Amino acid sequence: MSFAKLSIVGALAWVGLTVAMVSRFGEGAWVHALLLLAALVLIPLGLPLLAERNNALAVVRWFEWVRLGQLPAALLLALACWIHPGVWAATLTIPWLAITALLAAIGIVRALRHGWSRPLGRLCGDLALGFLGIGGLWTLADRAGIRPLGFDTGIVTLTAVHFHYAGFLLPMFVGFVQRRMPDSRSVARVAVGVVLGVPALVVGITATQLGLGSMLEAAAGAGLALAGMVIGVLHVRRALEADETPLARVLLGAAGVSLFFGMFLAGCYAIRAFAAPMPWLAIPQMRAMHGMVIAFGFGLCGVLGWRSARPI
Repeated sequence: MSFAKLSIVGALAWVGLTVAMVSRFGEGAWVHALLLLAALVLIPLGLPLLAERNNALAVVRWFEWVRLGQLPAALLLALACWIHPGVWAATLTIPWLAITALLAAIGIVRALRHGWSRPLGRLCGDLALGFLGIGGLWTLADRAGIRPLGFDTGIVTLTAVHFHYAGFLLPMFVGFVQRRMPDSRSVARVAVGVVLGVPALVVGITATQLGLGSMLEAAAGAGLALAGMVIGVLHVRRALEADETPLARVLLGAAGVSLFFGMFLAGCYAIRAFAAPMPWLAIPQMRAMHGMVIAFGFGLCGVLGWRSARPI
């Protein structure tokens, strides 16, 4: 079964699970629904976009293993999210951890194989795969009920989601933009900002948790939000280019507008310790508004848009 067909089956499963699990978008269950949307739908839709003709034989074989194991692993993860955290939930999450670890290995092998000669746009895709491996580890921690450094359980879950969206989709999409505009220094700087900003935000949140102040978290969050807003503008720019297909232009435009708005909210939340442009914006509102816009407006429209675009 192709990745496209796997994503259709995953979408049907996701709808049923979400109806059963979530009664309000602001609830904690909605965060797990967003995680499952990435695992069941967005990742299988996005992976074919990262395939390369000159992949090493081992990478081709690993991609095939991922294709065979992605849906069963994602469905087991859905079951893990259904039950309470603990040994059984952690055990059911291990197959998804294996899938993300295998994808991370693919990214690492491709990056090391080509070294500094690797084009930046393709290196962004490699790093997107690598970040998924980190997302898998945080997902296991969430389902096992582990609280690294005493983090609140909600933060552990949000970090897992962070690496499945900002960690996977954002670098992958900016890599596609960079491959469309390989001579643009501005796009190259934004791409570097994204791949550095994703882990920097986690470091900043960790610094806050350790009592080192919230300055680093605010700076990293605002920086990543700004980079994301620029990527949103670049997607709208691509939507205005006549060389893209009509469907791709509509979807990429929707993805760009959604990303800009979602990252604006993220930036406002990141600087909350120093300024409060939206004092009502707290984690429940971020789960509902930011999560909805990023998952569907940016994530789903974006991946479908790039699949509909002309080959890069």
